[in-house]
Amino acid sequence: MYPFYSQLVKFSIIGIILSISRNSFSQGQNIDPEIQTKIDDFIQNLYLPATKTSTLGLSIVQNDGEVLYSTGFGYADQDKMIPNGNNTQFLIGSTTKSFTAVIVLRVLNEKFPDLGEKVLDTPIKKLIPAANFTFNDRFRSEHVTFRDLLAHRTCILRNDLPLLANPFDTSEEIVYRVRYSEEGCGIRSEFQYNNQMFVVAGELAGLIANSSYDELFQNLLTDLGMLNSSLVKRSDDFSNMPFRAQPYYVIENVSYPINTEMIKRITTSNAAGGLFATANDMGRYMRFLLNLGNIDGKQVVPEDVMKWMTKPAIARAPVIYKTSEEQRLISSTAYGLGLGLANYDGWEYVLHDGYFAPYSTVLSLFPEKKIGVFYSTNQGPLWQDSFVLSTFIYDSLIGVNNASEKAIERLANQQTAFAKKISKKDEVVAKFLKKNKSVGKQNEDIIFGKYGSGSSGDIEIFEKFNNETNSTGIYLSYGRWVQAWMENIGGSTYYLTWDSDIIQDFYATGDLIGAAYATVNNGTLDILLPAGEVLLSMGKFELGVSLDILPTIPWAPDSCGPE
Repeated sequence: MYPFYSQLVKFSIIGIILSISRNSFSQGQNIDPEIQTKIDDFIQNLYLPATKTSTLGLSIVQNDGEVLYSTGFGYADQDKMIPNGNNTQFLIGSTTKSFTAVIVLRVLNEKFPDLGEKVLDTPIKKLIPAANFTFNDRFRSEHVTFRDLLAHRTCILRNDLPLLANPFDTSEEIVYRVRYSEEGCGIRSEFQYNNQMFVVAGELAGLIANSSYDELFQNLLTDLGMLNSSLVKRSDDFSNMPFRAQPYYVIENVSYPINTEMIKRITTSNAAGGLFATANDMGRYMRFLLNLGNIDGKQVVPEDVMKWMTKPAIARAPVIYKTSEEQRLISSTAYGLGLGLANYDGWEYVLHDGYFAPYSTVLSLFPEKKIGVFYSTNQGPLWQDSFVLSTFIYDSLIGVNNASEKAIERLANQQTAFAKKISKKDEVVAKFLKKNKSVGKQNEDIIFGKYGSGSSGDIEIFEKFNNETNSTGIYLSYGRWVQAWMENIGGSTYYLTWDSDIIQDFYATGDLIGAAYATVNNGTLDILLPAGEVLLSMGKFELGVSLDILPTIPWAPDSCGPE
């Protein structure tokens, strides 16, 4: 049914869950045995079955950084039967952003000590005038600050299509091309999550420090004693890395390996999500954060500088409200610098999650109680709200009555909510197809050629012989990974049938079809993916446009807007 590899070792997820609890590579000498049993039982018998996965790396800290528990569940490598342990590396995705924020703050404090916290609100153009960096309008370019970059408040539209396709070789190219990204709103007026802003921040930190982002990152890991964690590299050979959790997607309780070469797409955006970290090392990182820059008696980053990270930089609307007194809910309030700010049942809750198919991660800090919880999985999709586990562990540690029952109720509610989201997405796609299939087909000869985008790179549409249909078809190629056959379904709309392992990204999110579309109108190509209640435009490309014909500075000298 699915274009899997010809030789795949298949594993029953249910079988793995039933045969494995926590593995032998765990430490729990500081946790109350009853609480440990409660956590293990919840993970093995409730959380993992609800998420339809079987793997997890877990670390829990409390008080002044005491490591309560660090362990792993399931397999890092199912083929070789290598278990997940507390020194197994998991890709933590966007949780990496808090590390990048620490690096930037550390560099700014060292290079501009007299400015104090004002350095975050000083225009970057004043701090490093020589930086080859600008936006698509003059005002934003001249006034943007590091606080803007690290708090997602530049209001530049998110552009993740290059993360899927991997059309660029370096992060420097991403930084340069940001100048052609469109604005979504006025600077500092809204929270607009944007991975590329962290790539920019990381590269600029390297420029200020006369170093590289990778070197600054490695220095931080060394200072924190995170000696078993590392950034993704192009040269990584996953087959010879038994300490690294291999990626899998799950379909009908069967697990399949993901092409590990696709994980290397993140290398050009490492500052936004490229850290492979172990549960033990993340335990050290949580101690560092909870103790405001101190680890093992060493003040790695000044305490007052660390406090900058959790100051609200931009407001976020609460996601959910209570409907009964018994409910214990997470309510987001703001975003700091590389960290989300929320409250859980009224208590301060500092958090960040991360996802890069199929890895999912949650980092949770409860500063008042000095509790930190980290966990990550190397399987997808997760059919659950992953924060259920962190709040359950927190409730269990502080002695909340009926913590298990409350978590079970939330798991059940989330299953219903996810089912509704899937149904809504199907409705959106059906409506889109009905509308476009009723329109006559356009002359396909006019769509062939090379299309370009200043921010996203180049796409080509051409004719190619299709061995499966034994005929010539329309083919789209973009970067290393986005290759697809285009089938006209009416008017200027085309259905994309993937011709690369990028389909595994969809499998890892529970989409067994990989539905995607493209429209071509008057020389403009638009890629569309279903997202919630809309078909989201992932990026527009213009026929005949390439980087060498675009203006180096995209705004006129006497204007505030794009040229």
